[in-house]
Amino acid sequence: MSNDGGGAGPKGRLVGGRYRLVERIGSGGMGTVWRAHDELVDREVAVKQPRLPGDPEDAGHQRAANRLYREARAAARVDHPSAVSIHDVVVDDGLPWIVMELIRGESLHEVLQHGPLEPAESARVGLAVLGALRAAHAVGIVHRDVKPANVLLGAHGRVVLTDFGIAHVQGEESLTLSGEFVGSLEFIAPERMSGRGAGPPSDLWSLGVLLYAAVEGWSPFRRTTLESTLAAILSTDPPEPKQAGPLGSLIVRLLVKEPEQRPDPEEVGKVLEAAAGRWPTAGPTGAPATEAQDASQLREFSDDLGTIQLAGAAPEAADGTTGPESEAIPEPDQEESGPDQEEPQPDPGKSENPDPAPDTVS
Repeated sequence: MSNDGGGAGPKGRLVGGRYRLVERIGSGGMGTVWRAHDELVDREVAVKQPRLPGDPEDAGHQRAANRLYREARAAARVDHPSAVSIHDVVVDDGLPWIVMELIRGESLHEVLQHGPLEPAESARVGLAVLGALRAAHAVGIVHRDVKPANVLLGAHGRVVLTDFGIAHVQGEESLTLSGEFVGSLEFIAPERMSGRGAGPPSDLWSLGVLLYAAVEGWSPFRRTTLESTLAAILSTDPPEPKQAGPLGSLIVRLLVKEPEQRPDPEEVGKVLEAAAGRWPTAGPTGAPATEAQDASQLREFSDDLGTIQLAGAAPEAADGTTGPESEAIPEPDQEESGPDQEEPQPDPGKSENPDPAPDTVS
């Protein structure tokens, strides 16, 4: 059973006394995103309708509701033009609905369905995402779900990082259970899987996977099963990128298993600026990665499985670290529409694998 915040959320419904639902534009693990009209100030916005599991009295339902509140709080604290703007959070039928700026355009996930990007354009996108991450890290927030589906490409070249729904906020209680992981597995850093904690370097790992996918058109760690994907993240070096140009060395270094060996944000920014054409381009300096299983035929990125329990995965604690290994068997949450599946990836709450749509949301 699931509580979606009022049935199908019919077109025309008025939420919070001011936001009129106009068109469904995205769907993900945490809810459905609507284009809506703010009748108070006469502007279009994006409204996330919560999709919460179980009965309102269930612990799982309450954790999901807290994640939505945390997404709004976390995103509102990040002051950067490439971080999604949160306008409001309203409670309707006892559930939190998040009101955000409406980004018109496509997600990077959608764009990559048509083929990879040139290195310079990938660097431009990566530079914007890095800026949003650095702003988040500066206020104690680790995003933990950086992936193409959560990067929106708007008008006038704007790049927006969305979906702070599973971000770790320093000083706040963890909302994941022992051994639980939320998000798209192939973009999660190995230290989160092996119990060494998740800090800013974990976001840089995910940025490295995103850049690899952008220039090559496929994800280096995606495999045909959950278990083999996890094994690739933990123990396999990705194939050296062949189309990355000046980004090749940086990508290889970002995907080093040990977080302390990855380049720091300042160095990453300098390389991305050079590759984007803002500074003279430096030649490659990193050592090539060990050749691994060829995943280049797996062009689709993995679905966001919602919350999954990984066998042998270490549980996350309140400080973003993990504890003893869990013995649970991998079992993805069952959802009628996964983020990387049917809807346009605009949903910052959880968008993935969407069908093309004229409007995407942050």
